[in-house]
Order: sequence, then structure tokens, then C-alpha cells
Amino acid sequence: MRCPAGIGPEIAHGRRSRSPPHSSVSFHLDKPSSIQSNNPVYDCTLLASWSTLNQLWHRKRSHDAKDAFGTVNAFNEGAKAAAKQIKPSWILYSSLLVALLQPFQSGWSTSQLNLSQYSDTDQCNARPVAEGTCLMFPGHSKLEWTFAVNAWIFGGMICSLLCGHFSDTWGRKKLLFVNCIFIIVGAVVQTAVSNVWAFAVGRLISGIASGAATGSLISVTIGIVFPAICFFFANTSSGWRYLSGFPVILAALFLLLAPSLCVESPAWLLTKNRREEAKQVIGRLYGEENVSTALSWLESTGKPSETEQGLVEPMVKESLFSPKYRLQLAGVILLSCSQQLSGINAVFYYSGSIFKDAGISDPRVDTLIIDFINIWPAFFAGVLAVRFGNRNMILWGIVGMFVMAVLMTVAFLVNVPALSVVFTALYVIVFGVTLGPLVWVITADLFPDSVRATATSIGIFANWLCNLIVGVAYPYISDAINDYSCLPFVVLLAIFFALSLKLVPETSGKTSEEVQREYEERRRC
Repeated sequence: MRCPAGIGPEIAHGRRSRSPPHSSVSFHLDKPSSIQSNNPVYDCTLLASWSTLNQLWHRKRSHDAKDAFGTVNAFNEGAKAAAKQIKPSWILYSSLLVALLQPFQSGWSTSQLNLSQYSDTDQCNARPVAEGTCLMFPGHSKLEWTFAVNAWIFGGMICSLLCGHFSDTWGRKKLLFVNCIFIIVGAVVQTAVSNVWAFAVGRLISGIASGAATGSLISVTIGIVFPAICFFFANTSSGWRYLSGFPVILAALFLLLAPSLCVESPAWLLTKNRREEAKQVIGRLYGEENVSTALSWLESTGKPSETEQGLVEPMVKESLFSPKYRLQLAGVILLSCSQQLSGINAVFYYSGSIFKDAGISDPRVDTLIIDFINIWPAFFAGVLAVRFGNRNMILWGIVGMFVMAVLMTVAFLVNVPALSVVFTALYVIVFGVTLGPLVWVITADLFPDSVRATATSIGIFANWLCNLIVGVAYPYISDAINDYSCLPFVVLLAIFFALSLKLVPETSGKTSEEVQREYEERRRC
């Protein structure tokens, strides 16, 4: 019997400044050379909607609305209303849609192997292997299969450490073009090989591609659903090869459409002193008449402050590992680990086996239901976070997942398949509105600009590492304790709740300075 675990890290390296109580959550791209470099998909369409204009206005407000004592002045509703008059052109939406092809590949790879007929332990251990069973590489061992599934995670972990550098060097658009090579090579290798270890190499290459393309939660969750649909047609000895090769189509579409339908990030162009090119891109996105307005907002977020210009006493540059940031760093690592060690990714990697062991006649149906449900919570996470606060949502999410994991264990023990599906679905929903999206929002809020990029990178690496731990360990835990396989996650969730009470502050509606002051008070206590 098996229990769940989470989607890969959806990296929202944005920063949220103070917003009016009635506003939606605003995600901001921070200094172009740092934070947004790790999120090439999102940044490819920096000025991608009215919400982004709103974000730019908030950023401008955070610079302009503070007096010498750091006091925030009244919000200028007139200027905000004027910003709303700027309308995007079609190229903005085409840039967004084309860029989303790549995170779709990440979701696809997440659930691509989640069909119990591909690797049923008993069927694969049988000698001879019966025809129509153990469809992928008949006779493979559990170790070989575990390695093949999780090689994708290892590839994503590698890329999480490197893609920021290449994104800053090449630009977001060029990085996505180069990433298509990894998508194609990984898919071709997986499709063509006849050996499970060679297949694992293909998965690792695809993981590198997924690490560079991660950035849109909606696109990833939709990508998770489609393999579940295809399982109804791909449950043959050759069907898995078509699933493995499908990302080639995604890469080909990107290469075909991106040259004319996707623009480079204006923010990145400005960091490279390519101002005229940035103006041309902004003109295509919002019209020539709005270039100066949007450009002034973008440039205001990248200009040095009075402190940086030497008009006031400069701050000493500090290391992320200095005592001042120890609590924040501990909070980031805690959040990153809790997102994955909550158990959510076992659902997307192994739910086919989970439901089969629960006595469900056709696990494909229930896997499809869970994957479909997983799409929708992300649409409501922002609204709920504004209403209840980020910290409260995280704590409630941990409690909710704790309760659902206990109920799933009960459902497995009493052998009621319908309840297993219901509680698993609720488990996924709770994760989707709490730990799934909000971990990265809070992570970005805990640090000032000077160390945020490094802190976020550490959080991403810890997230991928815990993802790998769950992917490798869960099949063995499930076989060892069977119906009680959720209990390790129950224990971990209880620990995460206790630690989060101490290490995770409320960041909703607070500036970075206010968050740092709260941590300073905690250190004194």
C-alpha cells in the first residue's frame, strides 16, 4: 500500500511587496541579474499582463514612496488607474503560450511512468515473465526501475544549480532554445533504447531539461494529466515508447514558433545595456506610445538606491551564512524539505501502484482523477493566501495533509478503495493550495535583495534532493510496511508543523524590512 508525495519545485522567484488588503497577491521579479535568472520561463514574458504592470507599479511605489526614514507614503490610486490603461498586444500572449510548452514537458516527465503495468514488482520478478505484463524492459529489478524513475529528478537537481548562470549569460529566450536540445535528446534516447540503464540516462537528460523549464505551476500540472489519459492507449509493450518520444513534439513546436512569437526579456536586455533592443521589445508588447512609461518602471527597479549611490552610509555586504540570516536560512530549508517530504510526489510517481494495491480494479481511472484534480487548486491559492496569510496557509496545509495521511492509512487498513481515492484527492487539493505554491512565495520574502538569489538556490537544491529521497525510498518503504506506508509522512508532517511555528513568520503584506525586523526580534528572544 502506498501513500503520496509532491510536484517538483515550481520556482516562483518573485518578491511580493506590501499590497492593499483588497488586492490579489502580487509576484515581483527582483533584480534582473539575480532572482529572476532562475526562472527563465516566467521572465521570458516579463511584461506579460496587466498583473505584471501592477507588479511594476508596486516596485516603483516601493522605491518612490519612502521618505528618508523609510516611511511608506499613501498609495497613488490615480497612477495605478493610469497603468491599467496600458493594453498588451497579441505578441505578449503568444510569448506566454509558447514559453509554457517547456514546463509542460516537466509535468509530462513527472507522471510518464506512473502505470503499474510498466513495473509491477511481482510480475517483473516472475520467471518467465508472462506476456502482457512488466511491459517496460521485462524482467527488470526494483533497483533498476527505481533508478530509472529517479534519474529524472537527479537531472533536475543538476540543472537547478547551473541554469541561473546560463540564463544570465545567454538570456531567457536563448536558454529555452538550447534547452530544446536536451528535451529532444532525452526523449529520443528513452524511445530508442532496449536497456533500462540506457533508459535511465535518457531520463536524466530529460531531467536537466525540466530543471531549466520549470516555472509555471499550471502548465506543469496540466502536463501531469496528459500521460494519465494516454495510459488508456499506451498499455502495450510498445506504447511507452510513444509516451517517451512525445516531448520531441513540444520542443519542435517551440523551435518553430518561438522565433516569431516569443520575445526576449526586456529586463535582461537592460542588464546587458541593450537599451534600444529593450525598447523595441516593450514596443511590440505594449505599443510604441507606452515604451517610455514601462521602461522607466523597469529601470527604476534596477537603479541603485541612495544607499548604493553613497548618499547615505552604505551597508556592509553580508554573507547568507552570517548569524543574521541563520533563522531565515533554516526556515527556507525547512519549507523546501516539508514540501517534498510531506509525501506528495509519491502520488505522481507511484499512484498507479498505490491504487492497485488498494484493490482498485483499474488504477488508471483513479490516477486520472487525482491528476485532473491537481490542476485546479493553483487557481485559488493566491486568493486564499491574501485572505488568510501565507504562514497560516502553510500551517493549515501541514495539518490538513497530516489528517488526510492518517485517513488514507485507515482506508488502506479497512480496505475501502473508494475512501482511498477520496482521501488521496483531498491530500492533493490541500497541498495544491498551500505547500505547493506558497513555499516559494515565502522563500522569496524571507531575505533582502542582497542574499535572496543565493538563498533561493539553496532552497531549490534542497527541494530537488528531498524529491529524490522520496522517489528512491518510497517503493522500499511501501513494500516493508505495506498499509502503514503513510505513517512516515505523518511523523514528518508533525515535526514540520512544530518547526514551522518557530521558524516561519507571516510575510503576507509585509515589506522585506519588516520581515527582517521580526527575525531580529526573534533572535533577541
